[in-house]
Amino acid sequence: MSARFAAPRDVDFGELLSLSLRNLALIWRQVLAYLAVAMLLGFSMPLMGKESTGTVGFVLYFAGQYWLFRSLLKARGLLESERIHFFAFVGLALLLILPIALGLAVLFVPGLFLVARWIAAPAFIVARGEGVFAAAGASGAAVRGNTGKVMGAILVLFLIVIALFTPVELIDRALGNSGDNALLDRLMSQFFPLMLLGLSTATYELLGPEDTMIEDVFG
Repeated sequence: MSARFAAPRDVDFGELLSLSLRNLALIWRQVLAYLAVAMLLGFSMPLMGKESTGTVGFVLYFAGQYWLFRSLLKARGLLESERIHFFAFVGLALLLILPIALGLAVLFVPGLFLVARWIAAPAFIVARGEGVFAAAGASGAAVRGNTGKVMGAILVLFLIVIALFTPVELIDRALGNSGDNALLDRLMSQFFPLMLLGLSTATYELLGPEDTMIEDVFG
């Protein structure tokens, strides 16, 4: 069986957003385990030295993200490669973080555009074992023609996170806290990457490679 890009496809915005959220619901046990470990490590690592905290935190964050991606892609029946491609996964993040950060800092929209175009790149690495540059290029090709819808989905997911945590933060302050709630801050910092994980896999599934086995045989 082979998979390749056929003609560019069009995605329904509602379907894209719905699948992104359903993806997280599909692996809710893994998400809860990830959050529990992240909270535990977040409070325990400051007891370690500063140097080790940064390195360990970096490795564990990406290890957790890779595990979630792999779990979700497997649950969706999209995992094509059984090999672990962790170093390419981390390399992709290191490659893309600078242009995205610059785009967000300068005018915001360019950064949002880059996030949208490269949103499916992690899924291409985890699911198929693509290299860093190949995954980024494949994601850009898959999203092309639907970039505005993916950008809109990113903004909606961000607003969902804000809507979820704003009432909790207001209640926390009403109870007399100064607003400096470490647990709440750590949870908020984890939720948006989780939302993007759901969107990444949804974009990969809806716009990524199609099975063209029949065309290959009879074409």
